[in-house]
Amino acid sequence: MKIGALCVLFAMQVACTSEEVSAPVAASAEASRPDIIATNAFYYYSDVDAAWEFYRDTLGLETVVDYGFAKIMRLADSSYLTLVQASEGMHSVDEPKTVTLNLVTDELSRWYEHLSAKSVSMQIELDDVDGQAANRFVAVDPEGYFLKFVRYNPHPNHESYVAAFADVTPVESKAAGAPGTLSIRAAAFAAYFADLETIRPFYESLFEFEVSGQLDGVGAYQLSSSGFLMLIEGGDELHKPTEKNGVTLSFLTSDVDSWFERASSWPGFELRTPEIFNEGGGLVRVFVGYDPDGIFLEWDTFAAAPENEALLKYLQ
Repeated sequence: MKIGALCVLFAMQVACTSEEVSAPVAASAEASRPDIIATNAFYYYSDVDAAWEFYRDTLGLETVVDYGFAKIMRLADSSYLTLVQASEGMHSVDEPKTVTLNLVTDELSRWYEHLSAKSVSMQIELDDVDGQAANRFVAVDPEGYFLKFVRYNPHPNHESYVAAFADVTPVESKAAGAPGTLSIRAAAFAAYFADLETIRPFYESLFEFEVSGQLDGVGAYQLSSSGFLMLIEGGDELHKPTEKNGVTLSFLTSDVDSWFERASSWPGFELRTPEIFNEGGGLVRVFVGYDPDGIFLEWDTFAAAPENEALLKYLQ
């Protein structure tokens, strides 16, 4: 069985601009498009079990699906990350990992203390100076994917996000030996593009969403209660755009058929799979395609099966 990659391209940057922000548009309640009930991302590993140990034990995330070669981890209320054995997935470990998983938390210093005690590699050390709009640090997972832990502080340009975050119950980590409660309030993936001239209209029209506000001059899009997407133009301190990308962006929905009908004829979208197909003997109904820059996009509807029971409990 081969599984594509559920991923949501979300992301939050670490500082706000002085630009005004609008009220959050959470998954377009009156959208004519089919629903998105959660976001997820597939990351690809040469040793998926080692990656699983890191996310399960070091970060303390719940495993909601275990297909053996692929494990789905719950990040936040409606945000997931899927770890895939690359030899059985759609990307190789040699492709650039040009994506950043941003984890919004209330316990930034505590997360840093915990991960440092576990000897987790840091790309950027803790920046916890008082008076800043946001504080952060960037950890590195076992095979090089960046995890940016962020705490947003009171600031006029955070108002739209604070409202969205406040509506979500943080998901607590089960990490053993943590120096107190650890939790994640929201998850965001940053995707990187050389030019947003065609990319931004493609995503905004296909998903019928609007920018919730500006963070570091970049618009953030809310797709689910805890899931955000950012389209980064030209790169940031962590990444520059690359031709290939070792991630698949995916969207969990109750109606994959309607999404297929919509996306398959959408300008700029190219199907990778000519039709919806069943994975794992019918555990998931899936189709996959490419955005105008070639990033993989996937839509998934999970079947009512024992293997999916823990995940479906949260998706209801």
